[in-house]
Amino acid sequence: MVTIVARIFAVLFLLGGLAGCASLSGTGPYQQDADLIRLEHLAYWSGLVEEYQAETGRYPLQDRLTPENEVILVKIATRQQMKYLSQGMSQFTSVPVATFVSELEAGLEREIAEKYDIQKVPTTSPVGYYYFATEDGYLLWVTCRTCGVTEISTLLMDGVTPTVNIVSPGMKGQVVKALTREEMLSHPVYQGWRSRPFNKEAYVRGLVEENARDSK
Repeated sequence: MVTIVARIFAVLFLLGGLAGCASLSGTGPYQQDADLIRLEHLAYWSGLVEEYQAETGRYPLQDRLTPENEVILVKIATRQQMKYLSQGMSQFTSVPVATFVSELEAGLEREIAEKYDIQKVPTTSPVGYYYFATEDGYLLWVTCRTCGVTEISTLLMDGVTPTVNIVSPGMKGQVVKALTREEMLSHPVYQGWRSRPFNKEAYVRGLVEENARDSK
């Protein structure tokens, strides 16, 4: 399992004692609102994942893991966003978001609202959210441009993009600065981020609603 986590690390994170804040260029009102939505969606998708595990006894897509496919990756992104996302990460087995959504709905026995990053086109940082399934559990991360580097946020390998990461209990300690869902949602830094006011809340929530069934 160590080598699997190392492969995720190599793609996702800068290692070492990072301090201070990442570059926050391009973090005006729109990006501030986008980050509030991303943090909200981190709680939303991880909640669905853990509800699924409570119902089925496994995390989404874990049953597809094999010795040849040790890590499954889902890019939780709209059809439009996928046009701009890198086709890299070939070391993982990629599964379409439509399959991920169908898997969740089957396990939960209900239709779910699909909640995506509101930023349609990436600028200096990737868009979308990333779910990884391993034999030990799952990792889910979102970008948060205005979060900077803190005790609960780290950087992608671009050295610019802060991410906030939730892991299952079985993955705790294997991914830098990642917390379990319960730990993250109750952490004062996370709660501080979430308490920031929106600039145009109705507008950004409308953008989320537009894509509520994008994979279907």
